[in-house]
Amino acid sequence: MQRNNKNTTYLLVFALFHFLTSIKSENSTLINSEYPWLRLPSTPQLPYPHYDQYAQINNISIWYTIYGPENGAPVLFLHGGFANSDYWGLQVRQLQSTYKCILMDSRAHGRSPSSSANITYDLMTSDVVSLLDYLGFSKIHLVGWSDGGIIGLNLAMNYPDRLYSLFAFAAHYNSSAGNNASMPPVFAAYFKRTQAEYEAFNPNKPYEIFLNDLLTMWANYPKWAKVDFEKIPSDLPVWIVAGDHEEVINREQTDTMAGWISQAGELILL
Repeated sequence: MQRNNKNTTYLLVFALFHFLTSIKSENSTLINSEYPWLRLPSTPQLPYPHYDQYAQINNISIWYTIYGPENGAPVLFLHGGFANSDYWGLQVRQLQSTYKCILMDSRAHGRSPSSSANITYDLMTSDVVSLLDYLGFSKIHLVGWSDGGIIGLNLAMNYPDRLYSLFAFAAHYNSSAGNNASMPPVFAAYFKRTQAEYEAFNPNKPYEIFLNDLLTMWANYPKWAKVDFEKIPSDLPVWIVAGDHEEVINREQTDTMAGWISQAGELILL
């Protein structure tokens, strides 16, 4: 698998690009528009069957599940803030015949409980490393969306030996990344939906505490600069990816990160 790592990376990026561009016209249950960037598709479901498993790591119980062939190249999917691993359902369906797809719910998200510790990107990155150790994966390809992409970048900076490649979608490097003074309708609908999903997974845990914890993290982190990105090894394949109508992150953040990582490819989905 290591000998064919470069080919595996190219095939994975091609499959993700092909699939992301093929679902733009998917119908929405919450927002309908002739413009794909104004639609919010329904939350996918993970392929059946999937097996709920928990790893006792970092003084918390982290939910995970795995799809794909035993000898498939391992790909870890990290969801965005307020979401859960169900949001990767379509990608898993596309890739599970070839790749070993590993999914985890970040702490306090989905099926993973919270703890008394404040939620931080460093702590969630530590959770990822601990889960990989628990599962026996020395290296993985990582596909991260939003907060998941930020965690992926944190891994690339501080644990690069754990990555074959990184595909970071809608990530940013500074907490001042917002490109809207008011919340876009699609994002408002996403917040409403994810609150209902959180309460379904956690009927006895107040959503307001989770909301405050995550918004506090977003207001203060990340706070990276060029020097931090220079820690990413030049032989680690990295894709910095965003949509051309990204609701939250300034394009400047995407362009700057791609420029700071010498070998990075930048992909803007139309």
